[in-house]
Amino acid sequence: GESDEAFMGKLAKIATAEIISSKELNADWQRQASGLLVSIGTHFPDLMMEEIFLHLSGPASASPAMVQILADFASSDALQFTPRLKDVLSRVLPILGNVRDVHRPIFANAFKCWSQAVWLYITDLTSDSPLDSDVMSFLNSVFELLLRVWTTSRDHKVRVSTVEALGQMVGLITRTQLKSALPRLIPAILELYKKDHEDALLATSSLYNLLNASLLSESGPPLLEFEDLTIVLSTLLPVISMNSENKRHAGSSMGRKAYNEVQRCFLTVGLVYPEDLFTFLLNKCKLKEDHLTFGALCVLKHLLPRLLEAWHSKRPLLIEAARSLLDEQSLAVRKALSELIVVMASHCYLVGPSGELFVEYLVRHSAIGEIDNLKAKGEPISPTQLRAVCGKGLLLLTVTIPEMEYILWPFLLKMIVPKVYTGAVATVCRCISELCRRRSSTTPMLIECKARADIPSPEELFTRLVVLLHNPLAKEQLATQILTVLNYLSPLFPKNISMFWQDEIPKMKAYVYDTEDLKLDPSYQENWDDMIINFLAESLDVTHDADWVISLGNAFAKQYNLYTPDDDHAALLHRCMGILLQKVNDRAYVRDKIDWMYEQADISIPANRLGLAKAMGLVAASHLDTVLEKLKVILDNVGQSIFQRILSLFSESYKTEDSDDIHAALALMYGYAAKYAPSSVIEARIDALVGTNMLSRLLHVRQQTAKQAVITAIDLLGRAVINASESGATFPLKRRDMMLDYVLTLMGRDENEGFAESSLELLHTQALALNACTTLVSVEPKLTVETRNRVMKATLGFFALPNDPPDVIGPLIDNLVSLLCAILLTSGEDGRSRAEQLLHLLRQLDQYVSSPVDYQRKRGCMAVHEMLLKFRKLCVAGYCALGCSGDCPHRKYVDRSMQGNFSNLPSVFLFPDREVLCLGDRVITYLPRCADTNSEVRKISAQILDQFFSISLSLPKAALSSGLDSEESYKALSSLEDVIAILKSDASIDPSEVFNRIVSSICALLTVDELVAALHSCTPAICDKIRQSAEGAIQAVTEFVSRRGSQLNDNDISRTTQSLLSAAVHITEKSLRVEAIGAISALAENTQSSIVFSEVLATAGKDIVTKDITRMRGGWPMQDAFYAFSQHTELSVSFMEHLISVLNRSSLVKADSHKDSHKGDNTSSSSETHVEDELLQAAIFALTAFFRGGGKTGKKAVEKSYSSVVGALTLQLGSCHGLASTGQQDPLR
Repeated sequence: GESDEAFMGKLAKIATAEIISSKELNADWQRQASGLLVSIGTHFPDLMMEEIFLHLSGPASASPAMVQILADFASSDALQFTPRLKDVLSRVLPILGNVRDVHRPIFANAFKCWSQAVWLYITDLTSDSPLDSDVMSFLNSVFELLLRVWTTSRDHKVRVSTVEALGQMVGLITRTQLKSALPRLIPAILELYKKDHEDALLATSSLYNLLNASLLSESGPPLLEFEDLTIVLSTLLPVISMNSENKRHAGSSMGRKAYNEVQRCFLTVGLVYPEDLFTFLLNKCKLKEDHLTFGALCVLKHLLPRLLEAWHSKRPLLIEAARSLLDEQSLAVRKALSELIVVMASHCYLVGPSGELFVEYLVRHSAIGEIDNLKAKGEPISPTQLRAVCGKGLLLLTVTIPEMEYILWPFLLKMIVPKVYTGAVATVCRCISELCRRRSSTTPMLIECKARADIPSPEELFTRLVVLLHNPLAKEQLATQILTVLNYLSPLFPKNISMFWQDEIPKMKAYVYDTEDLKLDPSYQENWDDMIINFLAESLDVTHDADWVISLGNAFAKQYNLYTPDDDHAALLHRCMGILLQKVNDRAYVRDKIDWMYEQADISIPANRLGLAKAMGLVAASHLDTVLEKLKVILDNVGQSIFQRILSLFSESYKTEDSDDIHAALALMYGYAAKYAPSSVIEARIDALVGTNMLSRLLHVRQQTAKQAVITAIDLLGRAVINASESGATFPLKRRDMMLDYVLTLMGRDENEGFAESSLELLHTQALALNACTTLVSVEPKLTVETRNRVMKATLGFFALPNDPPDVIGPLIDNLVSLLCAILLTSGEDGRSRAEQLLHLLRQLDQYVSSPVDYQRKRGCMAVHEMLLKFRKLCVAGYCALGCSGDCPHRKYVDRSMQGNFSNLPSVFLFPDREVLCLGDRVITYLPRCADTNSEVRKISAQILDQFFSISLSLPKAALSSGLDSEESYKALSSLEDVIAILKSDASIDPSEVFNRIVSSICALLTVDELVAALHSCTPAICDKIRQSAEGAIQAVTEFVSRRGSQLNDNDISRTTQSLLSAAVHITEKSLRVEAIGAISALAENTQSSIVFSEVLATAGKDIVTKDITRMRGGWPMQDAFYAFSQHTELSVSFMEHLISVLNRSSLVKADSHKDSHKGDNTSSSSETHVEDELLQAAIFALTAFFRGGGKTGKKAVEKSYSSVVGALTLQLGSCHGLASTGQQDPLR
């Protein structure tokens, strides 16, 4: 209503007042005020206009702000602004001549916005034209002023904004004025291209409007001839190249818009002068200037569909021009040409030989390699982009253009074999599969292919595609595409193959379908290569066509020049050739192809060498003697050529490297020949190989990779023996011990070998050597003790290797554990000897089980646990060289031999006695580990103890002589297994509680003899280098004597006391020593204390005589023991009584010895007197400690035996005085 309008008027006055209060135009509050005025204008346009007009004719400082508001209003509401344009122009025009340069961009922008509003009003909103004669007059005047004065301004911003405004106005002025303006306006626009790339979009938009107005006007002929446009078009072409480069960057919308505007300009010209423009563009292509050629190709690609009819007659010229550019080196030009080829194809330009030429171009650039990225520095287009464009283009031709089938099929088959197209095989296969799926021809595929001499034969296609299957992770799902195309091309091959492939190919496609899942399997590549070889082998088997197999072999032979020796495909090609020769019966053909394979191989490359060796092995499966003949020839000719001899004279390194490679290759070939050779003939061949010392000739290798090859070969020989035994052809491996020595020799570092060779390679060599040792140990004959000790001495040190790098050290340690298990499983003739072997191995590992280094303890415990698992299977289920459980062929073989040896013996002979397991000694060795700081070590050590007792309780009844209650033992074992289950499932459980339960179970499971053995052997456990473990050992000993001390006899008590005292002496840490002495107190409390006291006093007496007890590190342990006894509530009285009895006995001895000395016979009693003197001194020291450190408990014990103590001491004093009178002063002192 009126009230609203009045209110809005007030708001408008406030807003304008705010705006004109400052000369600044960009303050936030001013922009908000401008926005308010524009909003008011949308509801009350006349009110807002009136307010603005008041200030527009006022001070010059307010004019720019008012003009800016009018520009914003025109942009936001063209419908209401345009009818009021005359009023605006009538007020703005008078002040236009006085506008300063700084404000001219604002006015120019306003004219642009007003012109846009008019265009919008005319074209979209209404048919009524607002351009009467007055408005046209105003616009013509403004146009002239801007063109003649403002475009020549020195201010760049003024020129840019002016050109942008003129570009919007050209459609509003009269044709006469436009024609006269062209000579000035076109140079003004083109001038902007020279200054700044960012101005290109504004300039091109203005240029498009100008071209549209001057060429496509309905009111008259074009105002420009084509000759006048050549400078414009020549200026625009480089803009395409510039903005195509910008388009590569994400978010570069400015570049894309400029590119599109340029294309609109060319289309505008093309609609008027199509033939002239076509000729212009082709001439630019012929100039061979990259940026112009690129621009011309982009324009041709854009205009071809739009000017199809106009350019129809130009088809031969365009094809010829495109052909002339096929050899261009610029990647940008290649990309533009590739895109043009796709557009040409979509409009049926590609026919006949020229069509094939362009298809080949797309394929070749789909194959452009990653390495070409390095060569493309400075190019706006990368090889990867070019490859993507060509690949997509090829697919588009195949899928969307039915007419292309006649060009692509069977031509694309030519693109599979040549090396230059290798990178495009995935795309080509995908296209061929699509063509085969949609084939319209009824002619059989084989006839179509044979009709053209240039198409590869089916054998060549098959061999190429099989080898290219190698990488299952290759880009663009290469393996899947190859398998798919093989299925489609099956009509080209023998009939039976098609049926086999229908079953097999889907399985292979399923294996490589999920590449991420495939990467999780570390052996995926090896498994996949084996699948390829099996696929080829079975394909050959089903054909039953010897001639086809021979022709396939010839095709494989031709493939070698397609791969470099360091390419893994070359290794697979060797194997493919090998499996094919296995199927051939023609021995001469086989010998010829073996020679060819060896000539083509580069044995200095480990992967190629391995591929060749596996190939020779595959051939050996059918032609063993032919392969061995070839290998002998190679071995005899090592270093024999004149050229090699001359080189070796001048270079020792050449001689070493060259012979190393040959020896490494030979070793592997011998090894794989043994692996694949028939079991029925392998024995004689291996005997010949080993017996002639041929292997020793391969030992003089220096490089680690060569050593690895020789070790692998020896391992394969051993495995061949094992495989033969599985097939029933059992025989011992002759000179097995010599071969073990070979492996151990190769495993070590040469004395003169520097650090140039990677230590990682050395570790890898050692890991393979351990694997080979395991294999050799697992074959007949059984190891001798000397060989066993030699192997263990050479290998056990690996347990001390540092942890890094874990991916190398981990497998090495695993191999070492496997070796120890193999030694265990293949040693001994009966249960007892096997148990002794187990103990020997375990004692060798004790140094690592009790090591101060965390990871060494863990490794040691893991090895012990693995060996116990194997030993348990051996005891329960019989023998298997490879450690298999259950029913396995290896065990059957050895079981037969065992039955032959032991069939007449009782079962007790086949199993060890419990005593042989030395459970007491073993338990006290592993029990400290149950209290270890490392949680993994705690878990494994608990499992070790569980295995020991599980084995002992699983022995036959006849072997049990333990005297334990079976029911109680099984209960204790069940409790121990419960603890292990808790440890595995809950890592947060209190370790001390777990340890208590373990000790409790062990205490119930040990026999008396085992308990005694554990207590006798406790010294190392209590002196463990890990404090928590030492404390655990003391706790366990205390528990043992507390619960079962009554079962110990006098001798057991004495020896246990000695062990505990020995531990106390070796412990220097005070608190830990006190705990050890506490265990002695527990022993005295729970057994016969007098025996314990006697042992302590005897040890103390020796110390007093032989050591300086005042200077012992950590104090004198016996003194601590005396203090402990004197302060013990249960032992203090009995200890005092024991000391008194020692003193009284000593007095009698002295009296007797005094009498004997008068008689002159002191020889017989001198040693006894010496011992008693030591005891006496110890007893006096103990009494002194009792008096000084006994505390309240000791005081009560003294008071209870006061008279006895005083009497004994008085007698001692008297005895000493008596001895002093005879000249013996020491006792008195």
